Amino acid sequence: MKISTFLIIAGMIIISFYALVEVNYYSATQTINQKPGETPYVIIPKIGVDQTINNKSVDYGIYHEPQSAKPGSGTVVLFGHRTLHGSPFLKLDQLQAGDNITLEWPGIGYVEYIVENSTIVPADYRLSVEQGDVLFLITCYPLGSTKERLMIEAKQGKMYPIKTSRVANQQQYYAIVIILAFMVCGTVLSYFYPVKEDKIIIFIATVALTFFLTLGYFFPTPAGAIESNISQITNFLGLGF
Repeated sequence: MKISTFLIIAGMIIISFYALVEVNYYSATQTINQKPGETPYVIIPKIGVDQTINNKSVDYGIYHEPQSAKPGSGTVVLFGHRTLHGSPFLKLDQLQAGDNITLEWPGIGYVEYIVENSTIVPADYRLSVEQGDVLFLITCYPLGSTKERLMIEAKQGKMYPIKTSRVANQQQYYAIVIILAFMVCGTVLSYFYPVKEDKIIIFIATVALTFFLTLGYFFPTPAGAIESNISQITNFLGLGF
């Protein structure tokens, strides 16, 4: 096996771990979230967010800080990732003063918030949850780094009843799309790979890693463990991601 083939397979393994994070996310969100009518949502039209809120972990989407209040009862704090885990807050840095954020909360209704400002704070910054009727959206900053936090503050506006019912979230099918895309790309790579004697090795690696992703779909693994393995692999290869 040529060194180029080894490097390609190593790259495929790293990519498969990143893909596994997303496969786990999309397959697990259905078990984390309750029925559509019992699940809170955050809606941010400007950046295309219409996402469920969970009370388990930021690794399963947008997470409601349990020490903060529910909408209409005080300071609400929501956390979300910018990369991986569905990337719900990928474009959070595009929000500006005056933009609208709506929380759809069963038992409470729709609660509107108007963005007032955005702030960059250190990663260890401690936010008070006693700041009145405001909403904070918090994510990592800059993109791809955990060095700092981007914090959006929005002031509560009007509240009104929920009049439309939600349908079941279909995002779990995104996991299947990711698995199929990985398999197709790997198969195409093996077909066009210029080293003829190593084509079969690339194809076998594709099949094995596709099976690995499929297992992740049916048996989700804790995201922290996956990301720890990614770090170990990249450090071993000297990539330093």
